[in-house]
Amino acid sequence: MKSIVKASFAALACAAAMVGTAHADQLADIKARGTLVCGVLSNLEPFGFQDPNTRELAGYDIDFCKGIAKSLGVKPELKAVSLEARIPELSQGRVDILAAVLGYTPARAEQIAFSEAYFVSEHRLAVKTTGPYSQRDDLAGKRISTIKGASSALFVQKVLPSAQLVSYDDAPSAFMALVQGKVDGFGLSESMLRRFVAKLGPSGNIKVISPSIGREDWGLGIKKGEPALEKAVNAALDNMEKSGEAAQIFDKWLGEKTLFQMKREFRIQPIKG
Repeated sequence: MKSIVKASFAALACAAAMVGTAHADQLADIKARGTLVCGVLSNLEPFGFQDPNTRELAGYDIDFCKGIAKSLGVKPELKAVSLEARIPELSQGRVDILAAVLGYTPARAEQIAFSEAYFVSEHRLAVKTTGPYSQRDDLAGKRISTIKGASSALFVQKVLPSAQLVSYDDAPSAFMALVQGKVDGFGLSESMLRRFVAKLGPSGNIKVISPSIGREDWGLGIKKGEPALEKAVNAALDNMEKSGEAAQIFDKWLGEKTLFQMKREFRIQPIKG
Protein backbone atom coordinates (compact mmCIF):
# COMPACT_ATOMS: atom_id res chain seq x y z
CA MET A 1 0.00 0.00 0.00
CA LYS A 2 2.84 2.38 0.87
CA SER A 3 4.43 1.68 -2.49
CA ILE A 4 1.18 2.46 -4.28
CA VAL A 5 0.77 5.74 -2.37
CA LYS A 6 4.35 6.76 -3.11
CA ALA A 7 3.91 5.92 -6.78
CA SER A 8 0.70 7.97 -6.89
CA PHE A 9 2.38 10.98 -5.32
CA ALA A 10 5.29 10.65 -7.73
CA ALA A 11 2.90 10.53 -10.68
CA LEU A 12 1.03 13.59 -9.47
CA ALA A 13 4.28 15.49 -8.94
CA CYS A 14 5.46 14.55 -12.41
CA ALA A 15 2.16 15.65 -13.96
CA ALA A 16 2.28 18.96 -12.07
CA ALA A 17 5.82 19.55 -13.27
CA MET A 18 4.79 18.84 -16.85
CA VAL A 19 1.87 21.28 -16.59
CA GLY A 20 4.15 23.92 -15.11
CA THR A 21 6.65 23.43 -17.91
CA ALA A 22 3.94 23.64 -20.54
CA HIS A 23 2.79 27.03 -19.28
CA ALA A 24 6.11 28.43 -18.09
CA ASP A 25 7.48 29.47 -21.47
CA GLN A 26 5.31 32.33 -22.67
CA LEU A 27 7.72 33.06 -25.51
CA ALA A 28 7.03 29.62 -27.01
CA ASP A 29 3.29 30.24 -26.70
CA ILE A 30 3.61 33.61 -28.47
CA LYS A 31 5.56 32.09 -31.35
CA ALA A 32 3.16 29.18 -31.64
CA ARG A 33 0.22 31.60 -31.71
CA GLY A 34 1.96 33.90 -34.17
CA THR A 35 0.97 37.13 -32.41
CA LEU A 36 2.33 39.36 -29.66
CA VAL A 37 -0.49 40.97 -27.70
CA CYS A 38 0.65 44.42 -26.58
CA GLY A 39 -1.19 46.43 -23.97
CA VAL A 40 -1.04 50.07 -25.10
CA LEU A 41 -2.73 53.37 -24.36
CA SER A 42 -5.19 54.92 -26.79
CA ASN A 43 -5.49 58.46 -25.45
CA LEU A 44 -2.00 59.78 -24.75
CA GLU A 45 -0.33 61.41 -27.74
CA PRO A 46 2.38 60.82 -28.90
CA PHE A 47 2.91 57.52 -27.06
CA GLY A 48 -0.35 55.75 -27.77
CA PHE A 49 -3.38 57.34 -29.41
CA GLN A 50 -5.95 56.84 -32.13
CA ASP A 51 -4.84 58.43 -35.38
CA PRO A 52 -7.71 60.72 -36.48
CA ASN A 53 -7.08 59.93 -40.14
CA THR A 54 -6.71 56.15 -40.08
CA ARG A 55 -8.63 55.50 -36.82
CA GLU A 56 -5.83 53.08 -35.95
CA LEU A 57 -3.64 53.11 -32.87
CA ALA A 58 -0.34 54.88 -33.41
CA GLY A 59 2.52 56.38 -31.46
CA TYR A 60 5.93 55.87 -29.89
CA ASP A 61 4.89 52.87 -27.79
CA ILE A 62 3.03 51.27 -30.68
CA ASP A 63 6.12 51.44 -32.90
CA PHE A 64 8.18 49.74 -30.21
CA CYS A 65 5.55 47.03 -29.88
CA LYS A 66 5.73 46.47 -33.64
CA GLY A 67 9.53 46.36 -33.51
CA ILE A 68 9.51 43.73 -30.76
CA ALA A 69 6.95 41.62 -32.62
CA LYS A 70 9.02 41.78 -35.80
CA SER A 71 12.11 40.64 -33.91
CA LEU A 72 10.17 37.68 -32.47
CA GLY A 73 8.89 36.77 -35.92
CA VAL A 74 5.22 37.32 -35.09
CA LYS A 75 2.52 39.89 -35.79
CA PRO A 76 1.66 42.63 -33.30
CA GLU A 77 -1.83 42.65 -31.81
CA LEU A 78 -2.67 45.92 -30.08
CA LYS A 79 -5.01 45.98 -27.11
CA ALA A 80 -5.96 49.33 -25.56
CA VAL A 81 -5.68 49.41 -21.77
CA SER A 82 -6.25 52.13 -19.21
CA LEU A 83 -3.54 53.46 -16.92
CA GLU A 84 -5.21 51.86 -13.90
CA ALA A 85 -5.68 48.47 -15.57
CA ARG A 86 -2.24 48.12 -17.15
CA ILE A 87 -0.63 45.85 -14.59
CA PRO A 88 -3.76 43.75 -13.86
CA GLU A 89 -4.20 43.11 -17.60
CA LEU A 90 -0.63 41.80 -17.75
CA SER A 91 -0.74 39.83 -14.51
CA GLN A 92 -3.97 38.11 -15.54
CA GLY A 93 -2.53 37.11 -18.91
CA ARG A 94 -4.78 39.22 -21.12
CA VAL A 95 -1.74 40.86 -22.74
CA ASP A 96 1.76 39.52 -23.33
CA ILE A 97 3.65 42.76 -22.72
CA LEU A 98 2.88 46.34 -21.79
CA ALA A 99 4.05 49.24 -23.94
CA ALA A 100 2.10 51.83 -22.03
CA VAL A 101 4.22 54.67 -20.55
CA LEU A 102 5.14 52.37 -17.68
CA GLY A 103 7.62 54.13 -15.41
CA TYR A 104 9.82 51.93 -13.25
CA THR A 105 9.23 51.97 -9.50
CA PRO A 106 10.38 49.44 -6.88
CA ALA A 107 6.72 48.80 -5.98
CA ARG A 108 5.81 47.95 -9.58
CA ALA A 109 8.94 45.79 -9.91
CA GLU A 110 7.55 43.58 -7.15
CA GLN A 111 4.51 42.85 -9.31
CA ILE A 112 5.95 42.57 -12.82
CA ALA A 113 9.29 42.39 -14.65
CA PHE A 114 10.63 45.37 -16.56
CA SER A 115 12.57 45.33 -19.81
CA GLU A 116 15.47 47.65 -20.42
CA ALA A 117 14.55 51.33 -20.51
CA TYR A 118 13.27 52.20 -23.97
CA PHE A 119 12.39 55.78 -22.97
CA VAL A 120 13.65 58.13 -20.29
CA SER A 121 11.09 60.66 -19.15
CA GLU A 122 12.75 63.84 -17.95
CA HIS A 123 10.57 65.92 -15.65
CA ARG A 124 10.98 69.69 -15.83
CA LEU A 125 9.36 72.94 -14.80
CA ALA A 126 7.45 75.37 -16.99
CA VAL A 127 7.32 79.09 -16.21
CA LYS A 128 6.09 82.27 -17.86
CA THR A 129 8.50 83.74 -20.40
CA THR A 130 7.78 87.22 -19.02
CA GLY A 131 8.65 86.23 -15.46
CA PRO A 132 11.95 86.43 -13.57
CA TYR A 133 12.69 82.70 -13.62
CA SER A 134 15.25 81.32 -16.07
CA GLN A 135 16.38 78.09 -14.44
CA ARG A 136 15.06 75.50 -12.02
CA ASP A 137 16.62 76.72 -8.79
CA ASP A 138 15.09 80.17 -9.26
CA LEU A 139 11.84 78.62 -8.04
CA ALA A 140 13.10 77.76 -4.57
CA GLY A 141 10.40 78.85 -2.12
CA LYS A 142 7.92 79.60 -4.94
CA ARG A 143 4.48 78.15 -5.69
CA ILE A 144 4.61 75.20 -8.07
CA SER A 145 1.59 73.32 -9.38
CA THR A 146 1.67 69.52 -9.72
CA ILE A 147 -0.77 66.68 -10.26
CA LYS A 148 -1.91 64.74 -7.20
CA GLY A 149 0.05 61.51 -6.88
CA ALA A 150 2.34 62.26 -9.83
CA SER A 151 6.08 61.57 -9.82
CA SER A 152 6.74 65.25 -10.50
CA ALA A 153 5.50 66.21 -7.03
CA LEU A 154 8.07 63.91 -5.43
CA PHE A 155 10.80 65.26 -7.69
CA VAL A 156 9.99 68.87 -6.78
CA GLN A 157 10.04 68.03 -3.07
CA LYS A 158 13.47 66.48 -3.45
CA VAL A 159 15.26 69.17 -5.49
CA LEU A 160 13.31 72.21 -4.24
CA PRO A 161 12.29 71.34 -0.67
CA SER A 162 11.32 74.92 0.13
CA ALA A 163 8.88 75.17 -2.79
CA GLN A 164 5.16 75.37 -2.02
CA LEU A 165 3.35 72.58 -3.84
CA VAL A 166 -0.15 73.30 -5.13
CA SER A 167 -1.81 70.02 -6.17
CA TYR A 168 -4.48 69.61 -8.85
CA ASP A 169 -6.51 66.61 -9.95
CA ASP A 170 -5.36 66.72 -13.56
CA ALA A 171 -2.66 68.15 -15.83
CA PRO A 172 -4.81 70.74 -17.67
CA SER A 173 -5.90 72.31 -14.38
CA ALA A 174 -2.33 72.43 -13.07
CA PHE A 175 -1.14 73.98 -16.34
CA MET A 176 -3.90 76.61 -16.38
CA ALA A 177 -2.91 77.62 -12.86
CA LEU A 178 0.43 78.69 -14.32
CA VAL A 179 -1.16 80.40 -17.33
CA GLN A 180 -3.47 82.36 -15.03
CA GLY A 181 -0.64 83.36 -12.68
CA LYS A 182 -1.91 81.39 -9.68
CA VAL A 183 1.47 79.65 -9.39
CA ASP A 184 5.03 80.46 -10.44
CA GLY A 185 5.84 77.13 -12.06
CA PHE A 186 4.35 73.82 -13.16
CA GLY A 187 6.14 70.46 -12.86
CA LEU A 188 5.47 67.59 -15.29
CA SER A 189 7.20 65.22 -17.71
CA GLU A 190 8.96 67.20 -20.42
CA SER A 191 7.04 65.58 -23.28
CA MET A 192 3.68 66.53 -21.77
CA LEU A 193 4.88 70.02 -20.83
CA ARG A 194 6.03 70.70 -24.37
CA ARG A 195 2.71 69.47 -25.72
CA PHE A 196 0.84 71.95 -23.51
CA VAL A 197 3.18 74.77 -24.51
CA ALA A 198 2.86 73.98 -28.22
CA LYS A 199 -0.94 73.78 -28.08
CA LEU A 200 -1.06 77.13 -26.31
CA GLY A 201 1.09 78.78 -28.97
CA PRO A 202 3.62 81.65 -28.76
CA SER A 203 1.04 84.03 -27.34
CA GLY A 204 0.77 81.84 -24.26
CA ASN A 205 4.17 83.07 -23.03
CA ILE A 206 5.12 79.76 -21.39
CA LYS A 207 8.54 78.10 -21.62
CA VAL A 208 10.20 74.94 -20.29
CA ILE A 209 13.35 75.49 -18.21
CA SER A 210 16.38 73.42 -17.19
CA PRO A 211 17.84 71.50 -15.51
CA SER A 212 15.36 68.69 -14.99
CA ILE A 213 13.79 68.02 -11.61
CA GLY A 214 14.06 64.25 -12.03
CA ARG A 215 13.95 61.37 -14.46
CA GLU A 216 11.86 58.26 -14.82
CA ASP A 217 12.90 55.16 -16.77
CA TRP A 218 10.14 53.52 -18.79
CA GLY A 219 10.29 49.81 -19.46
CA LEU A 220 8.10 47.32 -21.27
CA GLY A 221 6.11 45.33 -18.74
CA ILE A 222 6.57 41.56 -18.76
CA LYS A 223 4.93 38.97 -16.55
CA LYS A 224 7.22 37.69 -13.79
CA GLY A 225 8.69 34.23 -14.23
CA GLU A 226 9.15 34.48 -18.01
CA PRO A 227 12.97 34.66 -18.43
CA ALA A 228 12.93 33.54 -22.07
CA LEU A 229 10.48 36.27 -23.08
CA GLU A 230 12.32 38.89 -21.03
CA LYS A 231 15.62 37.95 -22.67
CA ALA A 232 14.10 38.03 -26.16
CA VAL A 233 12.47 41.43 -25.57
CA ASN A 234 15.72 42.94 -24.30
CA ALA A 235 17.63 41.48 -27.24
CA ALA A 236 15.10 43.06 -29.60
CA LEU A 237 15.48 46.43 -27.87
CA ASP A 238 19.28 46.21 -28.07
CA ASN A 239 19.06 45.50 -31.80
CA MET A 240 16.69 48.43 -32.31
CA GLU A 241 19.22 50.66 -30.56
CA LYS A 242 22.17 49.37 -32.59
CA SER A 243 20.35 49.61 -35.91
CA GLY A 244 19.19 53.17 -35.27
CA GLU A 245 15.52 52.18 -35.33
CA ALA A 246 15.00 53.31 -31.73
CA ALA A 247 16.40 56.77 -32.50
CA GLN A 248 14.24 56.99 -35.62
CA ILE A 249 11.11 56.25 -33.59
CA PHE A 250 12.07 58.99 -31.14
CA ASP A 251 12.65 61.52 -33.92
CA LYS A 252 9.39 60.56 -35.60
CA TRP A 253 7.23 61.25 -32.55
CA LEU A 254 9.24 63.58 -30.31
CA GLY A 255 12.12 64.98 -32.35
CA GLU A 256 13.03 68.51 -33.35
CA LYS A 257 10.68 68.48 -36.36
CA THR A 258 7.65 67.67 -34.19
CA LEU A 259 5.71 70.00 -31.93
CA PHE A 260 7.62 68.53 -28.97
CA GLN A 261 11.02 69.61 -30.34
CA MET A 262 12.95 67.28 -28.04
CA LYS A 263 16.44 65.82 -28.27
CA ARG A 264 17.16 62.19 -27.49
CA GLU A 265 19.65 62.27 -24.63
CA PHE A 266 19.51 58.60 -23.65
CA ARG A 267 20.21 55.14 -25.02
CA ILE A 268 18.40 51.91 -24.40
CA GLN A 269 20.01 50.27 -21.37
CA PRO A 270 19.12 48.22 -18.29
CA ILE A 271 17.09 49.97 -15.61
CA LYS A 272 19.07 50.46 -12.43
CA GLY A 273 16.59 49.27 -9.84
